[in-house]
Amino acid sequence: MLTPILQALQSLAPKIYQAIKQGDTRYTDHKNPTADLQLAVDVAVDRLIFEALIQTPGVGGVMSEEREQAHYNESGDLLIAFDPLDGSSVVGANFLVGSIFGVYARPALGFSEPQMASHLKMGAYILYGAKLELVVASDQGVMHYVFNEDSQEWHSQKDLKLKDKGKNIAPGGSWQYFSPAYVEFLTAFFKQGYRLRYSGSMVADVHHLLSKEGGLFCYPATQDAPLGKLRKLFEVYPLAFVVEKAGGLSFDGAQETLNTPLNGLHDKSPCFLGSKVEMEVLKQWMHTNKS
Repeated sequence: MLTPILQALQSLAPKIYQAIKQGDTRYTDHKNPTADLQLAVDVAVDRLIFEALIQTPGVGGVMSEEREQAHYNESGDLLIAFDPLDGSSVVGANFLVGSIFGVYARPALGFSEPQMASHLKMGAYILYGAKLELVVASDQGVMHYVFNEDSQEWHSQKDLKLKDKGKNIAPGGSWQYFSPAYVEFLTAFFKQGYRLRYSGSMVADVHHLLSKEGGLFCYPATQDAPLGKLRKLFEVYPLAFVVEKAGGLSFDGAQETLNTPLNGLHDKSPCFLGSKVEMEVLKQWMHTNKS
């Protein structure tokens, strides 16, 4: 059932890679539904992905972070939500960026289903950097592919798995808006020898966590974003799914991420992803600071 989508992503990835290389990384005058200014390349990549996925066999609907509403086919048992260019704010500096995909079993309410995360069947992302890479998570594990530009073929790599403990931490958000207690929590990791690895591209930071087999990615609710900044449907749910299938944990500050309801197509959330030791430290800190 998921094979046509995997094939579509493998076919799409080189085309998106070229579109990014040749694209215009300047901001337009247009904003997406959550009021972020769009780059011209955002719009181009969004169109490229949308047109390919809506025609993929078995797909009953597609929803993009860059669009107000979902588009549905009459038939098709799967829905795909995607972030066309995660990290687009740093693409002009030639940082690692990517596309994120959540593939959901189609519920009666479509993308408006409040328990949408429980319908996840696949979490995937494509990375556009020094290498073109594809990571796909399902109940079978977390598969990793690298594209050979000479042969135009994808080559399987070792499946991605997390150890119980890592060495890196990626704290997203503006530190000026962090509470003193949260700054103290982060500082405790650095005092233990953890390395700071935050790039401004969530997909890049989560892939770094996976490639290093452990660590912590965190983007809390802050004074300037009290509901969090990351979008559940397009970023948080799919990457939480990937991390959990790799043996890690996810958390929104109150409960496991994939148990949280979706309260709107562009609903946002705090997001904490990582290996077990760091996540248990986080949960204990959260419990202590709420009591």
